[in-house]
Amino acid sequence: MSKPPAAPTPPLLPVFTPAEAIATIVAIDEAIGPDDAEAARRRASRHLRGDGHPPLPRSVLEAYPVEHVRGHLWTQFSPELEQATAPVLCRHLVDVLVDPALAPPNAVATADALGRLSRRRGRPGTPLAATIDRVARTLAERACQSTDHLRSLLDTPDYPDLQTISLDVMRIEGVRWVLEILERRSALKLLSEHSRRLSRLTLKRSGETIRAFLSKPDLLTLYDTMAVVSQVEGLLAVATRLLDALRDQEEERTKFVAPYDEEALSSFGTVLAELSAMLWKVAMKSVGRADVSASVFGATVHQLGFLYEFSSRLGIGRPAEFVRLEQALQKNAVALAERLIALAAAGDGLDPAALKAVREHAHVTVPMLNLMHLDRISRRLPEE
Repeated sequence: MSKPPAAPTPPLLPVFTPAEAIATIVAIDEAIGPDDAEAARRRASRHLRGDGHPPLPRSVLEAYPVEHVRGHLWTQFSPELEQATAPVLCRHLVDVLVDPALAPPNAVATADALGRLSRRRGRPGTPLAATIDRVARTLAERACQSTDHLRSLLDTPDYPDLQTISLDVMRIEGVRWVLEILERRSALKLLSEHSRRLSRLTLKRSGETIRAFLSKPDLLTLYDTMAVVSQVEGLLAVATRLLDALRDQEEERTKFVAPYDEEALSSFGTVLAELSAMLWKVAMKSVGRADVSASVFGATVHQLGFLYEFSSRLGIGRPAEFVRLEQALQKNAVALAERLIALAAAGDGLDPAALKAVREHAHVTVPMLNLMHLDRISRRLPEE
């Protein structure tokens, strides 16, 4: 007796690209009525059979509240949607974080789609939850390992390369953002502790570089200090990471012990205040002197400008050391400008070389005064 003919194999449907997977998930998850539902069905049907539930007629969907419309679409296309899109999105998320120049979609859009899928299909204990957990651990561990080399750089006697470090801190922040979207708390905690530890170590090493100059001022330590202070953007990236952690209470607080992040920031603010005091003494002793060139005097006031830019841009929530530093910098800047104005006013009593120095020193002081929003006094300075 011959066997009955086998049922025909359904034709294979096209595999999702990451962009198609994201578009399909978002279309289903944001449908608000029959028109959206039909558009989402058309999009999903290019890749899925939709065997989970027969499609409801338009008249029924019109009477449905928004959440029921979306729930119906998820029921119709799950678990097929999960099986077809989760592996594609997980692979792309790992790849695009390794190489951000990879073709779109970007990491945030990919994580957002995975997050939507997870909220519908990824309850704890499900295969999807386990898959996303593995991806989150991989992302966190890779981000940590990629910055391990920075610790050895920070152990060298040279001043820290804040540009490289800040780029790594910002890259870690990008991964943290992705983990927040995925709501993977364990991996997020691991990466958060790592980035804060790196930021604290960077500020500590930067502070040590400046203290070396304060204790033994020479050309080498001066160069290292100028290299640190002038990297304002790098310092801001590192310090802001710690400020954000304090605002979000990432570090557990106790009644009697200040958080490590707060200690690191406050300590760095203290050493900057000491540097500021030294630089102001140098500036006030040098102002108007014919034997101090405009370039040398300008280097000093530029450093003071960098200190102001850093302390003021830290913004709300910064430790009190930076508030006091900003105020002291403005007060001393006014005193320096008034000294230049007074010297210029006594022009007849100065020799030509000294008068020339006053005008040149005033010229290089103007950018610092304008940076500190002291335009009203900078306009009173003698012109070169």
